[in-house]
Amino acid sequence: MQVSKTLQLTRTLGKQIAQGHYAPSTALPSETELSERFDTSRNVIREAVRVLSEKRLIDAQCHRGLFVMPREQWNYLDADVLDWVLEKGANPSLVRSLIEVRSLIEPSISRWAAERATALDLVAIEARLNDMAANVNNIEMFQAADIQFHRAVLFATHNVVIQQLSDAVGALQRAIFDYTFQTDSEHLELTMGEHHELFDAIRRKNPDMAEHASRRMATRTAKRALYALDNIRNSQMKILVS
Repeated sequence: MQVSKTLQLTRTLGKQIAQGHYAPSTALPSETELSERFDTSRNVIREAVRVLSEKRLIDAQCHRGLFVMPREQWNYLDADVLDWVLEKGANPSLVRSLIEVRSLIEPSISRWAAERATALDLVAIEARLNDMAANVNNIEMFQAADIQFHRAVLFATHNVVIQQLSDAVGALQRAIFDYTFQTDSEHLELTMGEHHELFDAIRRKNPDMAEHASRRMATRTAKRALYALDNIRNSQMKILVS
């Protein structure tokens, strides 16, 4: 599949910004300079700038030019932004923030799903659970099925605002998988058990049980992630003092 010039430029420039090639609050090259540098039309540059502005990486100021937004204003709930930032390496502060957000929202989502899930919702959730079980030996497929499981739970809330967060919740999961996922059989069995417990609570329309199952899952995930981050920090400290 051929990638459009606009998408290619958006990815290239977005990565450069997210990974520190251009410092926050500094000016980017002009449209003319970017057009020459990337050998593309100014229309393509403008469309890429528009997309990156929506992701809050760029501030396009009329008559002043293009500026990199401060990091704290970037849209970290955007899957691309998260991927670009974390692609360069671990960002403990960001990952900790993602863990806190996930731990905050997922128990409530699970409670609402238990209260409101329809028969069709249950079919969708169970199908994703079966996909997880079928792919325990394929990490990539297992993780994709895990994300789709939680997406199906989220849609079972029938809250249109929460449903708009589905991509963001998926991005949160993908961002912390590297710090939490373990491939040993004991861990996989525990993970499957937790997801079965959550599905069973939703199927039985038991909001308290669903919220408890989700909170326990989020807590265990957070512990593993924080342990991994502490190891990363300790390794970085050893490098600095060596």
